[in-house]
Amino acid sequence: MHQDDMIKRIRAEHPEATIDIAGEDCNFEVHIVSENFAGQSLLQRQKGILALFKDELGSGALHALTIKAKTPQEKAAESS
Repeated sequence: MHQDDMIKRIRAEHPEATIDIAGEDCNFEVHIVSENFAGQSLLQRQKGILALFKDELGSGALHALTIKAKTPQEKAAESS
């Protein structure tokens, strides 16, 4: 899977998000900062992103996807 395709799919659900992706072939790490994560647990955030790639994960086209999902406030607190 190509990183640009992944970004487009995530952006469809989180249009205002800051998205950084590292990796290649079928192993990726995704960092997403979105206001949409407010009020969601870490598990809810990860499940929501994983659902966007359900078919690719099921077929093996995408083997590993590590997700770091934060709100802008969490990201700012991390930098302090």
